[in-house]
Amino acid sequence: MEPILRRLRHQPLSHQLALVAAGCCLIATLILVTVASQSTQSILNTTLQEHAQAAVANLGLKAGNELATGDRLGLAAALQFYTDQNLFSGARALDVDGNELAVAGATTTSGSLYRHAILIDGNSAGSVELYLDLTPQLEAKETLLWGLIALAGLLSTAVFAITRPMGQRLASDISDAVAQLDAISNEPSVSINELHKLRDSVNSLPLDLLKSQNLFYQDEEHYRDTAILCIALKHLPGYLDTLDDTRLQGYVGLLHRIAYGAAGFYGGELSVIRQFGLAIYFSGSHSIGSPVLRAASCAWLLAQSAALAEKTERLSFMPGLAIGVSELGRGDAEDIYPGLYIQATLDELLELAHQDVDAILLSSRAAEDDGLTARVGIDVIDERWMALGDIGSRHMDLLIRQLALLRRVVAPAEQESPQGFLPF
Repeated sequence: MEPILRRLRHQPLSHQLALVAAGCCLIATLILVTVASQSTQSILNTTLQEHAQAAVANLGLKAGNELATGDRLGLAAALQFYTDQNLFSGARALDVDGNELAVAGATTTSGSLYRHAILIDGNSAGSVELYLDLTPQLEAKETLLWGLIALAGLLSTAVFAITRPMGQRLASDISDAVAQLDAISNEPSVSINELHKLRDSVNSLPLDLLKSQNLFYQDEEHYRDTAILCIALKHLPGYLDTLDDTRLQGYVGLLHRIAYGAAGFYGGELSVIRQFGLAIYFSGSHSIGSPVLRAASCAWLLAQSAALAEKTERLSFMPGLAIGVSELGRGDAEDIYPGLYIQATLDELLELAHQDVDAILLSSRAAEDDGLTARVGIDVIDERWMALGDIGSRHMDLLIRQLALLRRVVAPAEQESPQGFLPF
């Protein structure tokens, strides 16, 4: 069945519509024929049964009269009268001991048997039997049934003949549209089904370019305050010329794992912003606290992990770290305005991160964040620069536990992905 359906799906549209319509017509008419046949047979059986019961009762009455007068010839004539009818194939009379008194016709057919008692003065003198022969009725029914099936086939053929031109007209309109599309794409479809041709022609078009862009789309996620941790990879430019490719890739890979792991604890999004600069964006609500507090916590983990990496790899990993706040987020392909707006903030933070100061620097707005100042102290270096100060004991306990996990990232073990064993 499946190969037939698969082959039908690849036929021209006019053939499919005509075959489906003819098939539905054939099924509907065959169901009607079946229901009519069953209904007719049920009515016929009821009628014949009533007729046979009345006939055998009448035969029993006649047989009783003939036996009462001892007229065996009259009894045989009565039996013969019923067997001469097409409805009965045979009849016979039996005495009370089951001995045959008279018989007419064939009594060994597979037809239905009807029996009635022979009564003489109210006493049983035997019984009569009539054998119902339904062969003529069955033959007539079979002839009628095959005639109705043939009529159903003719009707289905007529439906096919009528539906196919209608399908061809519909398919011609689709073929015209396909021809216009093929003239643009220059990639004609090899299918013979018009709908498949249309699908292939549409798929060959550059739909992404044809799709209208909503230039006024705004995602609320990109229009709220975002804390930015800017990471300046100060030592990477010097290693480009001094390390071989394998060592350089390992150096960058370790930086990636450290940054990815630290950002993952606080729901940060890591991104490359310049040739030697990274940014981690924090926005929205989080169980740890405000975006600025999460950025500061991530920066502390980065600094501590970089110090551990320097001891392990014998290379300089300590980056420049600066935290700031933007009114908008990073944006995306559907809305570039936030991404354009945030570039000035990134430039300022990169310049701040490149300062020769051994501290995690803060912009003035980040230093005023209530979520940060509630758990972390602020150190004022001079009039321009502010840095993270002492961290509260409860929050420091959390950072130490997270640093213990990041310590395994720094270990010289091959990881399948940047996150490795980390729980996010």
